[in-house]
Amino acid sequence: VAVPYSVAYADLMRPIAAELRAAADAMTDPAETALVTYLRAAATGFETNDWPPADEAWAAMNARNSAWYVRVGPDETYWDPCSLKAGFHLTFARINPGSLEWQDRLTPLQNEMEGALALLVGNAYTARDVSFHMPDFIDIVLNAGDDRDAFGATIGQSLPNWGPVSDDGRGRTVAMTNLYTDADSMARRRRTAESLFTAEALALYTSDPAPGLLSTILHEATHNLGPSHEYRVNGQTDNEAFGGGLASMLEELKAQSGALFYTAMLRERGLIDETRQNEIYLDDMVWAMGHISIGMYTPSGQRKPYSQLAAVQVGFMMDRGVLTWDPDATAANGEDRGAFRVDFPAFPAAARKLMTLVMDIKATGNRAEAERIAARYVDGDVVPQATIRDRYNRAPRATMVYSVLR
Repeated sequence: VAVPYSVAYADLMRPIAAELRAAADAMTDPAETALVTYLRAAATGFETNDWPPADEAWAAMNARNSAWYVRVGPDETYWDPCSLKAGFHLTFARINPGSLEWQDRLTPLQNEMEGALALLVGNAYTARDVSFHMPDFIDIVLNAGDDRDAFGATIGQSLPNWGPVSDDGRGRTVAMTNLYTDADSMARRRRTAESLFTAEALALYTSDPAPGLLSTILHEATHNLGPSHEYRVNGQTDNEAFGGGLASMLEELKAQSGALFYTAMLRERGLIDETRQNEIYLDDMVWAMGHISIGMYTPSGQRKPYSQLAAVQVGFMMDRGVLTWDPDATAANGEDRGAFRVDFPAFPAAARKLMTLVMDIKATGNRAEAERIAARYVDGDVVPQATIRDRYNRAPRATMVYSVLR
């Protein structure tokens, strides 16, 4: 007989609830009332397995009423074989006030961004009146539980994934700004990029974190736009229409395709120039190569959402000549034979076509088309996955070491 986590794992969850209440009791800063309220609500969630009240308290926090970002509880489903049951995690970070500038710039565009998606597919999807927190920038202090991977770490997140706060578009979105900014990680990323792209394509490569950060902001914002997990087509949610693993991949594909699609909007609104636009496109393709390099499936056969969305994006761009794999080209490192060329002027139109395809699949519940693109780009031979994997595997992958400097 199925029982709630709070019953099955009471010996683990009750002590966590006690620790959260003790943390709330220990906080005396009157400026942190919102955080204290959340800690107490989360403690109750661990005892009752009723999480919406904690979500409500958490959604009331933001970069203007707390100096800290804390999220504790069950959220992401990546660790479940069927991508249905959430794992438990703790994210503890310091709010980076640099996010306020981009929040002020992008918040007025929220409904325009939602409307732009609806226009792509006509009557298949009706734009909603959206209102959500634009991304906060956070500096990670500690990741724990299912947030602490053996390699790498999440660089952006939009939560919660379900419940009233999610349904109403009142969730929170964050971009982790202090990950992969160390000298070793930056040097490894440049070396691997130089092994896969031509020198001409990498002329816009930069160590400035801004292109990647802006892409993360747009990715996470897109999670709050268009059809998402709870959107119903013919009475079915996306998990019911596509199955958990494929649904997770499609939602991440929507978000990352949104990062490409909305980049042109930022340029049109004068928020970025053409150079920054193309830097974002290049950064996104380098990011995609990294995820392709770690394979499409887990050892147990579960889809890797980010790896598969990356393969779909790269393959889609290859089919349209935006990315071209030239087996005779010399890579930027001057050593490897075979490299990608990039047609930057063609990127905006191709990004629009990709977003249209993804929106149509999600807005109509078109599982056959979702499986077709997965078969072509994930399981097919359009993308030179073996070459990408071999070149990335030359460089050792680093684990994250967490520390606090005072």
